[in-house]
Amino acid sequence: MKKNRIIALSILVIACVLIAMPVFCQGKHAGEQKMLDVDIQFTNSVGKTVADKDGVFYHFYGIVTKEDKIYPEKYWGEFPLYFFGMETGVIVRVINNGPRAKSKIRIVCESYVLNTDGTNGGAMMQPKIIEAEIAKGETTTIDASFVTEYTPALDSGLDRFIVKVLHVNEGTGSEKNPEPALIMSKEGIYCPPKFVPQK
Repeated sequence: MKKNRIIALSILVIACVLIAMPVFCQGKHAGEQKMLDVDIQFTNSVGKTVADKDGVFYHFYGIVTKEDKIYPEKYWGEFPLYFFGMETGVIVRVINNGPRAKSKIRIVCESYVLNTDGTNGGAMMQPKIIEAEIAKGETTTIDASFVTEYTPALDSGLDRFIVKVLHVNEGTGSEKNPEPALIMSKEGIYCPPKFVPQK
């Protein structure tokens, strides 16, 4: 009886180790998440967009228009407004707070339409990829500004701008962990109003 309990306990311990192994192998990069910080700043907007429980309100040139799009509550707030065809000004700062003396990283900037269910819609820009080596206490500043030309795949409403910080060595992804090199990700929200073709 005692022998059976020991065997059962041994099997349980081995099973727990095997289940936990993929988590440890994927690496959560917790130390680097504390070491690095990302700041996203939007510039040269022409107005503001307010999203709340009643919809989306576009404020520009003394005009206010509304769309009946309701986003998840975490996306309610006031955001910078840009038109299709104009530059969306974005400054990204990545800071190395230490303790490591240097951090060699890959920074990827992406932007997508934000669907009302919180998922990604069409791409607003081609991804911008920058490799940088940041010393402790230093900040790398990236001009990630871009222009989005209107296409039918894009829509008015909120958009997300995503900054991903990754290891330069990407490793091999899997279905459970498609980006094993990902250290951290941060998003900023902005918005173009409904596209009106010029006559």
